Amino acid sequence: MDGQPMTPPQDPAGVLGEVSLTALRAPAVRRLLALRAERRLSREHVRLAGECLGVSERTVWRWLAEATRSPRAAVRPGERSGDRFEITREIRVLLAYWHGNASAVHRQLVARAETGGRNGQPTTASESAASPAGAPPAAVPLLDPVPSLSTFLRAVRRDLTVGERAGLAAGPDAARAHDVFGKRAASWRNHVWEADHVQAPLLVDADGDRVRPWVTWFIDTATKVITGTAVTPGVPSRAAVLVALRAAVLREESYGPAGGTPEQVRVDRGKGFLSTTVTAAFGTMGVTVKDLPAYSPHLKGAVENPNRAVDRMLFAALPGYTLTPAKPRSGRRRKGAGRRPDTTGAMSFQDFTAEVLAWTHWWNTEHRPQALSGRTPLEAWQADPTPVTDVPAADLWTFTIEDDGRQRKLTSHGVR
Repeated sequence: MDGQPMTPPQDPAGVLGEVSLTALRAPAVRRLLALRAERRLSREHVRLAGECLGVSERTVWRWLAEATRSPRAAVRPGERSGDRFEITREIRVLLAYWHGNASAVHRQLVARAETGGRNGQPTTASESAASPAGAPPAAVPLLDPVPSLSTFLRAVRRDLTVGERAGLAAGPDAARAHDVFGKRAASWRNHVWEADHVQAPLLVDADGDRVRPWVTWFIDTATKVITGTAVTPGVPSRAAVLVALRAAVLREESYGPAGGTPEQVRVDRGKGFLSTTVTAAFGTMGVTVKDLPAYSPHLKGAVENPNRAVDRMLFAALPGYTLTPAKPRSGRRRKGAGRRPDTTGAMSFQDFTAEVLAWTHWWNTEHRPQALSGRTPLEAWQADPTPVTDVPAADLWTFTIEDDGRQRKLTSHGVR
């Protein structure tokens, strides 16, 4: 009794990959041509080959016809001819003038071809108004023939990446959103830390003033554990960085168990991180500070992840949350400027600090990032056998008091 024929996979590309399927076209066509020469070729053979190669039956018949007319076509079946329309450098420049409007570029190419090559000057006033601002007539290439609009749009989608099209339409920031960034190799705990500030988009009551607090924290890139946190009611300074660093290094009951001395710390170009006091504190512990380029959040993704998560998961659920940026202070004195602002309904700065520390504890002990394979950041940190270099708390007392280097004179009138 004959068995049932096996059905080909529904998604051949997902099984073999596009490159493998393209490489298998030539052997399949040669086999079908051999069956035709032996007069044993049937429609079932062609249909099965098409299903296994991820193409239609009609496409396989076309490959056989092309291979019959030209044996060279059997070497690379289905390969496009070299005369297809492609986006050239001149057309890319024209797309830039039109901010990525491909249809407008096609209309101008058609108008340029209709002029017959008179320096690109259009024949009518309406066509003249259609020229992009700042584009010289020589920037419009003369095409013969001009492709159809569908062919032109298909070439734009094929030859320009999504990031290039977004950049032409909305600028480099839109293009950067589609960039692919490399992933750093896996490391060990306390190998690299990342530090950053994030402003909470909400108003809290700090001794009668409504302010937008800031959070400064350090995070271990290997285990994603937040080692130290500092909350300030105003713009963080080097004092906030030192407090967060002290909390990150210490592993006592109120700070640990994660911490210790890192080998390297990545920071942005914030003046608090690059101050002499902070760099000296890092240097005394033998920590290398790596200053990253400005506006490069992709280079410190470990700390940018909690920056984004805390906004969506914590700040948005607190009273006083608002995405409206604070207006700059005016130099003119406004009416009633001496009055204390209304703080009704705003949570206190102390309560906000407690919420941030509780969220940080949740992140370390309950949050399970995908990169950690189901473990929490604290579990990943404790499972790492890398030795930890501790610093006694007595050696870090200067992190909470700063010497400005000025000499003071003790007199009968006090300290001067």
